[in-house]
Amino acid sequence: MILKEAIYDLYELSKYNLHVHSYNSSCARIEMTISRIVKKAKKCDLKVVAITDHYNFRDFDIIGNNNRLKEEISNDNKEIKILYGAELSAYGVNKFLDPIEVNEKLDYRLYSYNHYHLDFWEHPRDQTPRGYVDHGLQILTSLIKSGRADCIAHPFIGRFINCLADKTLVTREMRDRELGDILELGKKHNVAWEINTNAFLADSEFAKRYWEIGKEVGVTFHMGTDAHRLEDIDPRQVVDKLMLILK
Repeated sequence: MILKEAIYDLYELSKYNLHVHSYNSSCARIEMTISRIVKKAKKCDLKVVAITDHYNFRDFDIIGNNNRLKEEISNDNKEIKILYGAELSAYGVNKFLDPIEVNEKLDYRLYSYNHYHLDFWEHPRDQTPRGYVDHGLQILTSLIKSGRADCIAHPFIGRFINCLADKTLVTREMRDRELGDILELGKKHNVAWEINTNAFLADSEFAKRYWEIGKEVGVTFHMGTDAHRLEDIDPRQVVDKLMLILK
């Protein structure tokens, strides 16, 4: 686990941006070179940045790409710790796109389990909000118990479920007990939970539930802006908005 203890101070959490995409992610801007990311991170007084490029294809050379990123940066970077990880795919119950030998070489293993917009993703037979809640919890349970994950990316949201017009139906369907139980399981297995800043701002009602129940359980939160552009690297620019949501 990246953070040695649970932190519930958003300003302190904002010193760690653990969800940043380089130009190796096809959806990221070409400007997202490692040298520019580090330069921007220094200006933002970040302590740690995790490079988490998408791993949506089995033949995607994430280790080779990470090694090339390491070669692109000068050796004089002493201020910021860079974690060379990936945004990995748990695309169904006990279904993981990354081979275990790749998984074990990563500094940081951030998993998406709800990228339902991708054509290879497993869907529930019952494609209702309740069906997706149950299916997501099944995937999460298998993922957490597998020991593969350091953190769960943008958890519980319905943003990527194309068959639902109102994406918040999924989070509204999730019961507090279900949320508490899965957060507790993550804590038991040393898996952190992401405060995805975009997801929090898009669904403030659920964000507050997630935050409060997570604190009650005692989980470790990681903050990530899911940055695809240099201007999105600094989490501090949204902390005040998050504070208003969570107060």
